[in-house]
Amino acid sequence: MNAVILTGASRGLGLALATDLALAGTTVVGVARKESEGWCALAARCPGSVHFIAADLSSAGALSALMPAALAALSGQRLRTLALINNAGVVTPVARVGEADPAQTAAALHINLLAPMVLTGDFIRLSEGLADDRRVLNISSGAAVKTLPGWAVYGATKAGLDHYTRHAAAEAAQRGKGLRVVSLYPGVVDTDMQATIRSSDPDAFPDRPAFEALKRDGGLASPADTARHIATYLFAPSFGSTPVDDIRTASA
Repeated sequence: MNAVILTGASRGLGLALATDLALAGTTVVGVARKESEGWCALAARCPGSVHFIAADLSSAGALSALMPAALAALSGQRLRTLALINNAGVVTPVARVGEADPAQTAAALHINLLAPMVLTGDFIRLSEGLADDRRVLNISSGAAVKTLPGWAVYGATKAGLDHYTRHAAAEAAQRGKGLRVVSLYPGVVDTDMQATIRSSDPDAFPDRPAFEALKRDGGLASPADTARHIATYLFAPSFGSTPVDDIRTASA
């Protein structure tokens, strides 16, 4: 049996991933601040194979108990592949350097970077021996390598996540214990994050018209299609061959 621990699971790409995985027979432990209607519907549709943990990833104090709770939800199950998907993320604050709200900046650092770092480390340490095949997938962004005025905080957190992943992947290869770690760019997906981007102050984010055009012209990928590609990628034999990858160009 396969099992996945998934953050940001209650809506958007996370909910689409949870749905695709659960309907394919994978046990999903979803993490989010609260259950959504969509999540409750999925849980009713897949009783016994979908579990939920309420957690605020912007709170450092909530992180230490999260992985033990997630693994406890899977206790007693014979696992072939066990995966962690660090999907939760925020694009705010959208602001030029020197104008970002400090509280929003701190929250972004916690959710986009600190939480994946802590959860990845805890997963690696605490899941040893629970499955022969363990995988970590960090959902990153092309903003990690692109310079977009107004996205200094978001881009910095994703660049940090990519480089953390490179280190984790290199160490995993040295351990040689069936562990692989990847940071993945999902493309431009039609989620609430895109709505936030399109509502940004154009003075703070001059590239807003380009994102408005993507929505208007049908240039956004659907969450369901993207989730399907990511799920296939996650369980592909080639997973881990490229520590930082892009779903739009990946061979898996």
